[in-house]
Amino acid sequence: MPVLGQKVFIFAPTTDKFISLAGEEFTRRLDLTGYGNNWSKIRIGLNYQIDSTGGGNISGSLYVGLCSGTTFPLGSAQCTNAAFHYWGSQITAGTFTFNAGAGNPFYTANSAGAVRRVGVTDTAAAVGSATWNLPATGGTLERRGWLGVTIQQTATQAIITGFTQAAAVSTLDTWYEHFLYCTNQGGTPSVNETAAAVLAQTLTPGAGWNNNNLDTLDILWTNTTSRLLIYAVACEFTP
Repeated sequence: MPVLGQKVFIFAPTTDKFISLAGEEFTRRLDLTGYGNNWSKIRIGLNYQIDSTGGGNISGSLYVGLCSGTTFPLGSAQCTNAAFHYWGSQITAGTFTFNAGAGNPFYTANSAGAVRRVGVTDTAAAVGSATWNLPATGGTLERRGWLGVTIQQTATQAIITGFTQAAAVSTLDTWYEHFLYCTNQGGTPSVNETAAAVLAQTLTPGAGWNNNNLDTLDILWTNTTSRLLIYAVACEFTP
C-alpha cells in the first residue's frame, strides 16, 4: 500500500512529505458537486520523482488519468470506465532509460499514449513519441519535477494530452508554487520557463462512452522496486 515519507530539499520547505507507490495505484474522488460529468476539461498535475536505482534502466509504466469511482479503478479487471495517459507501455512494461544528467539524474520514457479502458478492454490511440523526461532521486540537487495530463471530453470523444518537462530543465527543482502555476496554465505549460514536451491524442469510443462519470483521480505505477514519490497533486477543471 502507499506509504508516507519525507525528503530534504535545498530550498524551502527544507523537507517535503511524499507518498510513494511501488507496483501500486492511488485513487481519490474529486469534488464535482453541482457538475457531475458535465465538465469539458480536467488537468491533473503531479509534483514527483522516481527512485534512482543507482544508474540502471528500469521497467514499468506510469498511468495518470481519471476513472469512475474508487471501487474499480483502471488497474482492476472490472474497471468501470477510465481515460488516461501513460508513459512506458500500454500492455507490457516499458523502459525508462537512466540519464546521469550531469549529477542530477533523470529517466527518459521510450513511448507514451492515450487509452480508455472498460473492464480489460482498451480503446487506444496510436503510440506517439516525444522526449519524455522524469526526474530521479539521488542527484547533487534533490528536485521535484512536473508532469501533467489534460482530459477533454465530448459526447463521443476523449482528447487526452500528456506533458513532461523538457530535457533542458529536467535537472532543476520544480517548487510547489511553480508546480501549481504549470498545472493552471492553458495550452502547453512552461516548466521552469521552458515549454513542456507534449503529446495530444484523440480517442473516439462513440456515443455514451462516458455514461459512467469520470470523477476520480487515478495514478498507477507498475514498477515494484523503484518507487514513484508524489509530493503534490492538483486537479484543475473547466465546466
